[in-house]
Amino acid sequence: MKMTLKTTAEIDATPGAVTRDTVLGGRVTLFQPVDGYRAAIDPVILAAAVPLGGRPQHIVDLGCGAGAVGFCLMARDPALRVTGVDRDPAVLALARRGAEANRFVDRFNAQPGDVAAPAGLADLAPVDQVVANPPYLPAARGSQSPAPRRRASDAEIGATLADWVDAARRLLVHKGRLTMIHRADRVAELMAVMRADFGDLTICPLWPRAGAAAKRVIVRGRKGSGGPDVISPGWVLHGADNRFRAATDRLLAGGGFDLATGRACE
Repeated sequence: MKMTLKTTAEIDATPGAVTRDTVLGGRVTLFQPVDGYRAAIDPVILAAAVPLGGRPQHIVDLGCGAGAVGFCLMARDPALRVTGVDRDPAVLALARRGAEANRFVDRFNAQPGDVAAPAGLADLAPVDQVVANPPYLPAARGSQSPAPRRRASDAEIGATLADWVDAARRLLVHKGRLTMIHRADRVAELMAVMRADFGDLTICPLWPRAGAAAKRVIVRGRKGSGGPDVISPGWVLHGADNRFRAATDRLLAGGGFDLATGRACE
C-alpha cells in the first residue's frame, strides 16, 4: 500500500482550488485546499498513536485544518467525539464538509479558535485528550511561498510552540494527554516547553528505515503527572526495499500502535 492521496480536482464556492482526497485506504474523505496544508503520512501516524477505547472520550485537534487527524481518530473509535479548532474559516468549512462526507457530523465539531488566544477556547474545557500537528518551523525558517496558507502551514506565524502547548494545557482535564508530532530536530525544545506542566513524557522516534536518523518524533505527556520520561524503541516506517513495512501499511489503513513500546495494537 502506497501512502498517496487519491485525488479528484474540484473548484467550488470555497476560495481557491479544492481537492477531494481519501486516506485510510479510502475509508476517510478529505476536502483540502490546493494552496495550503495538505495531509500526508504525518497526521495519519499521529492518529494511530493516540490511545483509544474504554469509555467514550472527547478529543480536541488543535490546528485541525481539513480534519485529517480527527477523522482518522473517529474511524478508529465509533464512540469518540472530536472538536477541530483552527483559525482559518475556509479550512474549517472544508472540515465540516468532510465530516458530512464521512458521516461524522454527530461526533465532529469545527470551532474557530487560535492557540495564541487560548481564552477563546475555554468553553471546550475540560477534554480528555488533545492532539496537534503544528507548523514545524520557526517563522524565520518557514516557506517563502506567496500563498498565505502555505506559509502558515509551514511556519509558526503568530503562535510559538509554547503557545500550542499552553493551549493544550488549558483544555485538558487533570492527567489528560497531549500527543504531538514534530520534527526530530526540535524534540528538545518541545520537551522543554511541555515539562513545566506535563509529566510521563513518552518520546517515539519515527525511523524512515532501520539505521537511518529519525526525521519525525511523536511526543505524548500527561497534564499534572510526575511520571518519568520514556524513550520508545520507535516505529520503523520502511523496509530495506524502501517500501512501507506491512506493519506500517496496517497503520495507514486505520490501525493503532502503542507509543511506549513501538508495537502495533492488536
